[in-house]
Amino acid sequence: MSASGAEPPARPAAPDLNADLGLGGAVAQSSGERFLNRDGSFNVERRQVGLQGINVYGELLTVGWGRFFVLMAAAYLGLNAVFAAAYDVMGPSALSAMPGHGLARFLACFFFSVQTFGTIGFGHVYPASLAANLMVTVEAFVGLLGVALATGLLFARFSRPTHRLRFSERAVIAPYQDGQALMFRVTNAHRTQLVDLSAEVTFSHFEQASEPGGRTRRFYPLALERHRVTFFPTSWTIVHALVPGSPLWGQTPQSLAAGEAELLVVLRATDDASHGQIHARTSYRADELRWNARFRPMHRTDEAGHLWVDLSRLSDTEPVPAPAADRPGQ
Repeated sequence: MSASGAEPPARPAAPDLNADLGLGGAVAQSSGERFLNRDGSFNVERRQVGLQGINVYGELLTVGWGRFFVLMAAAYLGLNAVFAAAYDVMGPSALSAMPGHGLARFLACFFFSVQTFGTIGFGHVYPASLAANLMVTVEAFVGLLGVALATGLLFARFSRPTHRLRFSERAVIAPYQDGQALMFRVTNAHRTQLVDLSAEVTFSHFEQASEPGGRTRRFYPLALERHRVTFFPTSWTIVHALVPGSPLWGQTPQSLAAGEAELLVVLRATDDASHGQIHARTSYRADELRWNARFRPMHRTDEAGHLWVDLSRLSDTEPVPAPAADRPGQ
């Protein structure tokens, strides 16, 4: 207690040097852009990595389905075009019952390649020279490898654990017990179930450094009301109480904006269907916090008494009265 009888303001917890989530000093001290986009992607590019940065397998696993099938079709048509050109170069005597020259011959060679590549073999065209037979042998081998690779990629894409964890568009500063708390919601938009869901929330902002006019970014892990849930059938409101000692204690919308504050969120869970580990990331900046508001209920009950969750209300909020200390004249 001070001499006036009032308690001195509580000091926030010391920053955790390991709480920057691996962003690194250069990224941490940058300003102007958020660390994490709302979809969990990073605002950092890697340039001049050279050919060693190419990961065809990784790209084919993570690219969208539409682009994946376009790339597979392009590879398939490209390989057949290469073999068709090889048959065409061998001359009219390489394959039986073929046009002598021009586009018609190339197309006939192309469709023969398609039949060979897919081991279809209609039989009306066959290799008539040693060179053509050797080329058919090579193409059959390449076709076997191509089918095996395409099958493996499809299986890997289907078996790869994915998620549709949806975060509320905004976080709120809402009433909580006798004070306030930071809250945001998350729900599972997949029909599969998630278990052992854990959350990690880090508060980051610029603080004044010791040198005049200098600023340094600090990271503070936030203590959550509950950092882990075993079952996740509906939704989860993640809560950090604003109490003395919290890095958010005494903060205002203006101070958070001036410090370029950002809340970094990392969620981990196990997919009950595939038993694979999934990860989800997002962040909230100062302008994505809604003060003196609370989330509207998402849960409904039908006429038969069954509970259901309205995912369209994930981000719905409503205003609440500001705490007495924040009201004019109090």
